[in-house]
Amino acid sequence: TVLPGTKTEELNVVLDQTPFYAEMGGQVGDRGLLHVPGHDRTEVGQLRVIDTQKRGDAFVHRARLLEGRAPEPGEAVRVAVDVDRRRSIQAHHTVTHLLHWVLHEIVSRDAAQKGSYVGPDKLTFDFSSAALTKQQVHDVEKLVNERIAENAPVSWIETPYAEVKKRKDIIQFFGEKYGDTVRVLQIGGGPRELNGYSMELCGGTHVRSTSEIGPFRIVKEEAIAAGIRRIEAVAGDAARAWAEMEAARQQEKVEILARKKPDIAALPDFSKKAETDEMLQRIDARAAHLEKLETEVHDWEKRTAKAAEADLQSRAAAIANGVAASQAGSDSCVSEIPNADGKLLGAVADALKTKFNGPIFLAGVANGRVSLIVAVPKDLTLKFQANKIIQEIAPIVGGKGGGRPESAQGGGTDTNEIGKALAKAKELLR
Repeated sequence: TVLPGTKTEELNVVLDQTPFYAEMGGQVGDRGLLHVPGHDRTEVGQLRVIDTQKRGDAFVHRARLLEGRAPEPGEAVRVAVDVDRRRSIQAHHTVTHLLHWVLHEIVSRDAAQKGSYVGPDKLTFDFSSAALTKQQVHDVEKLVNERIAENAPVSWIETPYAEVKKRKDIIQFFGEKYGDTVRVLQIGGGPRELNGYSMELCGGTHVRSTSEIGPFRIVKEEAIAAGIRRIEAVAGDAARAWAEMEAARQQEKVEILARKKPDIAALPDFSKKAETDEMLQRIDARAAHLEKLETEVHDWEKRTAKAAEADLQSRAAAIANGVAASQAGSDSCVSEIPNADGKLLGAVADALKTKFNGPIFLAGVANGRVSLIVAVPKDLTLKFQANKIIQEIAPIVGGKGGGRPESAQGGGTDTNEIGKALAKAKELLR
């Protein structure tokens, strides 16, 4: 049967049997090609299968027409699974079982599975637990890789559910509805003997031995709900792809740091031609180096900021002495500070507060912008309000400002009008 899809360019091809795995138990559906053969050994149509679902006893292949025509109801078709994609999914599914077993060994026997996703690009595994420590994450990853390297056999058997439902060593989900016959997936042990170290009821696709999984890497461990953690991981070709992307992210981080402090040491080399294990080791080495660089740049920024602050205070004190000397005997202080931005004006104003008992108005131009600051002693705020003064003067230089009665600041872009702003300040502070 061929049904219209939810999108105009898609079709739902329903088959009575298929080698495609239909999405189930957290494992995504297979993809591949669907061929429509002609009567003379030619091909009259080809479709790309982008998902596979099961509805009752029928298999629904969501597909897009690539060329020719779609199959007609009752017509036989030839299908081909995307083998490379399936292989990655199988590796991730088997290592999900390994991960489940290892969590019981290292974290807690009570770490119960709450959900999972098994795809070609990654796996996620949700389980009940408190947050894992960095050491626990490291130990889990290490033991999973050790079990992968053992090249233990992976086998499965279909058996009556009545024979396995009372066995505590076979993981099954209470509340799940199982048929009379179930499939048990085991890692280790002998074929058909149900004596592996990891045994679970599972209908998904799997590798034949653990060495087919390839290197395993946990890329994230996080909370997704109260008391529920999620591990995101990659294995095999997906771990290789992750390593390449992580190396690029690390390079971006070091370039950001280099813009702050150009003389930092470069990251250790990373080669896309290396074996996956070596790539992951290089990622770890680069991560350790990057952590040191981040500390180095952070400490350097603190020292630089401290030195800059000391220099600012020194400059401000010298400027304030000069301003105080030039306006000795005045009830107020109105002054232009050459080449001063808002930060320098603020420091000068603070220094002047100990030298003047009256209101202070300072203006400066730096980087094509006018900065203004007003400071009024608290006992004079009934007569002068800094915020009102700044609101009246800032528009003169094409800007605006605000603040409190004791302190306000503002600015503008019209540097040619700074003289008028100073004159207005003198008028308001009489």
